[in-house]
Amino acid sequence: MKTPRQASASTPTRFDALPRNRFFTLVALALIPLSSWGTSVLERPAPELSLQQQLDWAVGRSFAHRPWVSSPATTTARDGLGPLFNARSCAGCHPGNGQGQLPAKGLGTVLRLPKDSLFGSQLQDRALPGFTAEGRIAWRVSRHAPRPHRQYLIAEYRQLSASARLAPMLIGLGKLDAIDRAQILAWEDVDDRDNDGVSGRAATLDNGQLGRFGWKASQASLREQIAQAFAEDMGIDSAIRRATRCDQISAAASENDRMAARARCERASGADQPDGSEISPKILGAVEHYIANLAIPGSRADHHGPAARTFAEIGCASCHRPTFATASGTIYPYSDLLLHDMGNGLNDGVAEGAARPEEWRTAPLWGLGIRSAEADNTRLLHDGRANSIREAIAWHGGEARAARQRFNALSQAQQARLLEFLKEL
Repeated sequence: MKTPRQASASTPTRFDALPRNRFFTLVALALIPLSSWGTSVLERPAPELSLQQQLDWAVGRSFAHRPWVSSPATTTARDGLGPLFNARSCAGCHPGNGQGQLPAKGLGTVLRLPKDSLFGSQLQDRALPGFTAEGRIAWRVSRHAPRPHRQYLIAEYRQLSASARLAPMLIGLGKLDAIDRAQILAWEDVDDRDNDGVSGRAATLDNGQLGRFGWKASQASLREQIAQAFAEDMGIDSAIRRATRCDQISAAASENDRMAARARCERASGADQPDGSEISPKILGAVEHYIANLAIPGSRADHHGPAARTFAEIGCASCHRPTFATASGTIYPYSDLLLHDMGNGLNDGVAEGAARPEEWRTAPLWGLGIRSAEADNTRLLHDGRANSIREAIAWHGGEARAARQRFNALSQAQQARLLEFLKEL
C-alpha cells in the first residue's frame, strides 16, 4: 500500500472543499474562458448540455488537458504522477482529443504486453527523476504481407512480445457507453448461423461484464477505460484501478536499497484518499463527464445512398454496423463493438480481456475523414501501420477477408465512391 499523505495547515484547500457553484465558476472563468471553447472540431462540448453541465464539462477538461505532477506539490488536486508513466496528461496522448502520434513523431503510442510479462500489461517508457523507465520503444520494418510496416518492440528486450497501441480519437465514447448491452449481444453470431463468414462474439470479461472500450474491448465502461488510462498511462491510482505498486518498483539487491526505493516511490506517488488513491472519484467523474460529452463532428455521409448500399453489399456492414439506438436518439458509429478474428496479418501475439491475439473489437468509423485528412500522417489500425483507408482495408483478413476481396473486385469508380463515403462519416 502507498502511504497516505497527511494533511497539514500548509496543505492548500482541495477543490472539493469549495462550494460547488463557486468552484465551477472559478474554473470556467479563470482557467477555461467560455470564449475559448471549440477552437478545434474535436474540442467542443455537446450542444445539448445545459449551462451547468458545460461548467462541469470545463472542470473535466482542465483535469484532462493540464499536466499532472509528482508529489508532493502545491497543486494537490493534480499530483500523484508516476513514478513510471507514458504521458503527463490525457492530452499528451490525445492532442486536441484526436489520435496519438507514432513514436517517431511524439507521444500517443504505448506497448501492450502479454499477461505474464516482466513489466505487467503495459510498458512505461518514462519515469520521474530518481527512477528508471522500464524500457524504450523501438521498431524494425517487417516485410510480411500485405504491406511492409513497422513492428514495435522494447529496445532493451527485443525478444519479448509487444503490441503497439495507438491512442484513438476521444469522440463518441459517451454514446458508446449508453448503448444497451442487449443490442450488442443481439448482433453476436459466434457460430456463424447465417453462413456469411463473420462470427463476431461479445467480449465477456472475467467479471461477467461486457467489454466495449479499448482496441480489444477489454474495458466495460468509459469510467473504467479512463481509470485504466490514469493508472497505466500516468501511474495515477484510483479506487478502481491501480498502477505499479511501490513494493514492486525496485529490483535492488539489498533490503536497505529496496526500502529506500519504496519510500521514495511513496513520496512521489502521494496517495491522498483514504483508500490510497491519487485521484478522487469526483475528479475521475469530472474527466469522464468531459470525455463523454465531447461533441461528435457532423457527418456529411448519406447513410442510405449508393455508396452506403455498396458498403453493405460487399459485407463491410457485417462488422461495421452503421447504427445503434440510444435513449438520446440514433447514432452512427459503424461498429458492432464485437470481437472478430482479423487473420494472421493482424495477430499481435497479445491476448487482452476476452480477446485472443488475432481478435480485435470492430473499430468505430465515425471521424475517419479527420483521421485520414493528412496524407503524409495518416495512421490507421491499432498500431498506425496503415497510411490510408485503402491500405487499412488491405490488412483485413480472417472474418473480413471476403469483404476485402469484394472491395478489390469493385471498379475503380466504385472504390473511389466508397472511399469518399468513408471519409464523410
